[in-house]
Amino acid sequence: MELLWSSLKKRELANLAGDHLADVADATEQGIHRINANPRLPWSFLAHTGLTIHPPPPPNLRKYQ
Repeated sequence: MELLWSSLKKRELANLAGDHLADVADATEQGIHRINANPRLPWSFLAHTGLTIHPPPPPNLRKYQ
């Protein structure tokens, strides 16, 4: 989440002085679309955390129970 926020602050939200909260929400949504358009970028954010989506099974779990 921190890397996503950092990316948005550096691009879409940099020097943004919206008149309404909707202006900020629109810019944020555009940034999320930008990040999703690059197939590697969201995964790089995840890789940076050291977390995985599908963790391996515990070592004591037998495959054929």
